[in-house]
Amino acid sequence: MIKKELKGIGQDVYIETLDNGLKIYLVPFKNRKNYYINYVTKFGSINNKFVPANKNEVVKVPYGVAHFLEHKMFEQEDGIDPFKFFSKYGSDANASTGYKTTSYTVNGVNNIEENLDFLLTYVNSPYFTEENIEKEKNIIIEEINMYNDEPEGKLYEKSSKAIFKYHPMRIDIGGTEKSVRSINKENLYDCYNTFYQPSNMSLFIGGNFEVDKIIKVIKNNKALQSNSIKEQIKVETCKEPLKVNSNFEEIKIENLVIPKLIFTLKISLKELHEKERFKYTLLLNLLIGILYGGSSQFREQMLNEGKMSIFATSKAIVDDFLILEFMAESKVPKELADNIKKVFIEKEITEEEIKRHKKIYIANEVLKSDQVVSTVNMITANVIDYNDIIYDKIDMVKNISIDDILDVRKTIDIENSSLVIAYPKE
Repeated sequence: MIKKELKGIGQDVYIETLDNGLKIYLVPFKNRKNYYINYVTKFGSINNKFVPANKNEVVKVPYGVAHFLEHKMFEQEDGIDPFKFFSKYGSDANASTGYKTTSYTVNGVNNIEENLDFLLTYVNSPYFTEENIEKEKNIIIEEINMYNDEPEGKLYEKSSKAIFKYHPMRIDIGGTEKSVRSINKENLYDCYNTFYQPSNMSLFIGGNFEVDKIIKVIKNNKALQSNSIKEQIKVETCKEPLKVNSNFEEIKIENLVIPKLIFTLKISLKELHEKERFKYTLLLNLLIGILYGGSSQFREQMLNEGKMSIFATSKAIVDDFLILEFMAESKVPKELADNIKKVFIEKEITEEEIKRHKKIYIANEVLKSDQVVSTVNMITANVIDYNDIIYDKIDMVKNISIDDILDVRKTIDIENSSLVIAYPKE
């Protein structure tokens, strides 16, 4: 077992890799009563072309199969309902599918060993039948339709297709009604056996516990130990161009009161290795905070002039791309988008602004490090996006200069962007 420290925070992380390849990250807290477990596989909605375990040919599974598989993991052959089990033992359980991962989480105060053991058991015990698969299809299709009926769902669907020309991110995580209808038992077992093998999974646990006891529970779990598949995973990726698919799209949506927009930048990370990608993203975080953050001139001016009522930014790393997204609600969406671009190009950045935002970043990191869930989620994100925990991020922030920030801004082509505006349907 390896012990490392998150520098500048004083938090220890214990790391162990089991013989079957499962990587474990343990973050013990002495001043907290709760715990949080996140059991993650690197399998999301974009992984739909691959060579299944124990097979030789590439298969293409239906869109939405990762999300479908997540739903079916809660149905066990012995009839035990995982949600009822966790509730009985005083904890909350959940699961979620993203573009790159599927996560199974447990959050509680008591009975960590029992809950951890059961989590490992049910995630390592797939049970798929034609009957329970057919039963699930209508449930998931209803979920998809509910999302697609929402204005935000329609807007994000349009935006995804404007950003990507070929990439599976064009398709919603849940898939389409047609793709869900076509999912079968073989698809689910192919995906499970390939992507739910321990060497493709990680287990993150934070909270008030004894490290040795938790490791013992993990190593003694029979279902995990019997999951012995350990093959190299061969995923076929598409050749997605850097250029966005469409620079501008408009749609009209019923039940929308105020226009909404999504303005997205598509940035290449192809030439950067994992830690360089983290530093690049870190610099971009500071840049976006200075230009558009809560105390920025842009935000104050746009709010005071009534040009927006909601404004948020988000980022995602997908394959060799960093996707930077601005979402807003505005009565003058085109004018607001023009202002976003103008600020990015013209705003002068001062040493004082950089110092202030570095202090804000460090303060937020220290604050989050005192929370179990935030710390586990941060470590999870590091491992998924950069294949390791970034232990020295606070030192990296302290050493950032104004030239670093300005150099990152120069690498971004603001014209390689898509603007999608949703107007109310009259």
